[in-house]
Amino acid sequence: MPYRCVWCHSGQASRTFVARERLFGMEGEFEYAECAACGSLQILHPPSDLSRYYPREYDAYNALPDTYYRGWLGVIRSWRDYTVATGRGWLGRLVLLVHPQQDPRVRSLRLLNLAPDTRVLDVGCGSGLLLLIMHRIGFQHAEGIDPYFSSDRPVGGRVPVYRRTLQQHVESQPPPYDVLMYHHVLEHIADPERELRLAQQLLKTGGRVLVRLPLAGSYHWRQYGTDWFQLDAPRHLSIPSVGGMRSLAERSGYTVEYIGFDALPLHLHASELYRRGIPGRQHRPDMHSRAQWREFARLTERLNRTGEADSGVFLLRKGE
Repeated sequence: MPYRCVWCHSGQASRTFVARERLFGMEGEFEYAECAACGSLQILHPPSDLSRYYPREYDAYNALPDTYYRGWLGVIRSWRDYTVATGRGWLGRLVLLVHPQQDPRVRSLRLLNLAPDTRVLDVGCGSGLLLLIMHRIGFQHAEGIDPYFSSDRPVGGRVPVYRRTLQQHVESQPPPYDVLMYHHVLEHIADPERELRLAQQLLKTGGRVLVRLPLAGSYHWRQYGTDWFQLDAPRHLSIPSVGGMRSLAERSGYTVEYIGFDALPLHLHASELYRRGIPGRQHRPDMHSRAQWREFARLTERLNRTGEADSGVFLLRKGE
């Protein structure tokens, strides 16, 4: 089959390379191509059975949302998450002074300026933890879909999550949504353009799509190559550059309203360990010193600020 970039539709690759599965140390080598036009990456021959590369230990399904807000720790988390998501709340600001770490999924909600009655669908919601957070801090009309979700029971007994694909959800004919979210999901989808076009059928006129995903062409990709933590072969079927993502969004009928960056120091930590041949399942924070973690944090902050980081945030608006 001739090569075509799924992000910009260029028919020319600048090069190909071979990557291995690094998170769990599973067998196999996978050939990827780098687009000559936009620099995006994509796998050339996906495994026939991708499901085996998503074992039970895979992070997206490994959280425990039902216990997340229990006890006093849960109360403190709710103060923090409300402030991170909305920018408001003095109790949350106090918590962040002591414990400044912020989940980038929650922080990205601030871009949406959501009202309590905004209808939100989290596509590929994993364990549903983000939905539980949204419900706890006051967004009562958030729900999720994920074809690999464990069941159709509500998360935390309150938040609807459906075990289905986007196509199946469209066919169920739900009321239109104000916002759809893709938190590190599009890179796992074979045809991201079809996905975003299908998403339009669920959106109100002027509705928005929030997309977070890894970025090719970043400092991390240039520095680490196939040791880059977020290459994540073969689960990441394709990874766009900023230009590739913009091209696909506009071709799919959206206006790109915002582009930002939200990489974590973890990405540098894990890439350094991959470079040493250590699979992800063996990684521990103490494998780097406090001084090294401080340097990872300083570098990550700079890369996010200059637009060279390996994680992007895109806010798209559906056309009239």
